[in-house]
Amino acid sequence: MRFLLAALIAASAGSATFVGAQVRPDSTRRDSVKVVVPVPDPVRDSLRADSLRRAPTTGARARAFPPLPVDSIAVARERAREDSITAARAGDTVKAPIAHYPAPRIYELTDRLVISKEEILSSNAENITDLLDRVPGVTTFRSGWIAGVHVAAFQGDFARIRYFLDGVELDPLRAREGDILDLTDIPLWSLDELTIERGAGEVRVWMRSWSTQKTTPYTRADIFTGDLNTNGFRALLQRRYHNGMILQFGAQQGASQTGRVSQFATGSTRSTASDGTVQTVAARVGWASGLLSFDINANSASRDRDPLTAREGFTSLPSYKGSRREVYLRAGYGDSLRGFWSQAVVNFLRNRLEGIPDSTTPLNADTVAGRTQQMLVVGYRGSFWQMTALDRVRPINGEVYHAPALRASIGRGWANLGTFVERNAADSTQRVELQGKLNPLAWFGIVGAISHRSPINDTLGVSGNNLRLEAGVRLRGAWIGGGVVRADSASFASPSILGTPSVRLSAPADNGITASIRGPAYKDLRLDVSIIRWSNPQFGRPRLQSHTELALISNWLSKFPKGEFSIDARLIHDLRDPVPFYFGVDEDEQAIIRATERTQVYTGQLQIRIQRATIFYQYRNLAGTVYEQVPGLLLPPAIQTYGVRWEFFN
Repeated sequence: MRFLLAALIAASAGSATFVGAQVRPDSTRRDSVKVVVPVPDPVRDSLRADSLRRAPTTGARARAFPPLPVDSIAVARERAREDSITAARAGDTVKAPIAHYPAPRIYELTDRLVISKEEILSSNAENITDLLDRVPGVTTFRSGWIAGVHVAAFQGDFARIRYFLDGVELDPLRAREGDILDLTDIPLWSLDELTIERGAGEVRVWMRSWSTQKTTPYTRADIFTGDLNTNGFRALLQRRYHNGMILQFGAQQGASQTGRVSQFATGSTRSTASDGTVQTVAARVGWASGLLSFDINANSASRDRDPLTAREGFTSLPSYKGSRREVYLRAGYGDSLRGFWSQAVVNFLRNRLEGIPDSTTPLNADTVAGRTQQMLVVGYRGSFWQMTALDRVRPINGEVYHAPALRASIGRGWANLGTFVERNAADSTQRVELQGKLNPLAWFGIVGAISHRSPINDTLGVSGNNLRLEAGVRLRGAWIGGGVVRADSASFASPSILGTPSVRLSAPADNGITASIRGPAYKDLRLDVSIIRWSNPQFGRPRLQSHTELALISNWLSKFPKGEFSIDARLIHDLRDPVPFYFGVDEDEQAIIRATERTQVYTGQLQIRIQRATIFYQYRNLAGTVYEQVPGLLLPPAIQTYGVRWEFFN
């Protein structure tokens, strides 16, 4: 055996010498490092290859071969496995989405009525009324500043604007507000998206509450101050966990002080008496995995408002102190963006009105009103068509009211068509609506809608048809459009929330024309103009109304290519003709009709973002115009507000 080993070593040395002799001497350099070549051994190599075997521990072979170290291949394999698990957990930052109710398709020349979270923030809207101002046919009314009454009407009817949060309809429940929702209670600051569906007979506002799919924690904080001792803050926190759980919480408080008398104070006039304070809280807890999700979403809005004293001869608004609390439980299956999906929702609403020491109102004692709403919805969304069917159930005063509805749309590319049918027993109204959009050419489009409303009970209203038709051409990126609208005769409730008597009003049929310009004017300068003019004025609706917005929106990428800077500067102009209101009858049984004056209000705002911090400034009523949107209730003069907003990740 020794001779065999010696022969093998000698042969190896000879082979190396022979190979070395075949290489040119000038192509190599002298090797100054000695290399030891181990002698192959089949037994030892087999032990190295098998990670489950070990070297012998006894006998002659144990003395010849010392114990092997831990198998490096097995160690490397285990380490790679652990590293891959860690990398997978670190990379798995996107979880299954919490179910959300899909917004309907919008049949407009542009997508300006689909407002994202970023656009809501950049608008500096105090509440949703600031966004509804851009909708032709919608007229907003404000009785004051932060805590004042904020409502909106479509074609003069306050009930023809409906609001939905995650598919749940927000019902007005305060007795003295006359079935009109005060928009101050809507938590605009906590929305992910807002879609305004402008039909021919009514406007439906679809709101999607904020949610997250990323496990990276996100925090946002806003602080602002301004004139009239205005102060406020907002804070949002959202977190998604690796097990699919979601946790979100947000709060907002805003207040203004003008030294008015507070009926909720123990003494008389205080120099620091609050003109109004609003607190809102939003929270969500849920879980989602794959196509299944469960969540609980809660919103609470509390308000303390001083009485609004009207000019002599007009109606003052009483003070208010109360809260609106709403929570829903939802179970969802499927993704509403594609394929089959379904949701079941149970909603609980509670309004509380605290005692008001005012002998002129019948609601002197504390009152609590509650209502539930259940919704079962199924839908399917394909590549070019979608359909949704639902039933909304409301138990009211011992009776159960159903509101079945069906929505369907079809189309892709240049032709789209949609329909909406609802039979709502709660307001005794049956609705049938058809909308469409045609883009036969890239620079030409037509949009239209026709709707029919009829009362389920003939004693609660009249039937009527409404029409909207608009055509537009695209010129250098901007859409220039014009059209016609027609409103049939209607019957609706007077807005008692604004101090008018609670009666039914009637309006004759009327026609109107619309005009619009939307799109880029020059480079980063954008123009948004909408005008509507009716043949005659009507209760709750001006004859002429326009909204103009000139905006400079730019990221200045030539100087900041990484996107760490942006600017948003806007000048807004709102014009409206006098709006008549009905205030009862006089001693001679003649109707008392009072109208506001023609107004023009300018608003300027500036927003500058640097990295994740944003500085914002707004100047409402730049010209200091003395005006009112409700007869006798003067709105505040020029108001400046400014603040800063931060966003934090991780």
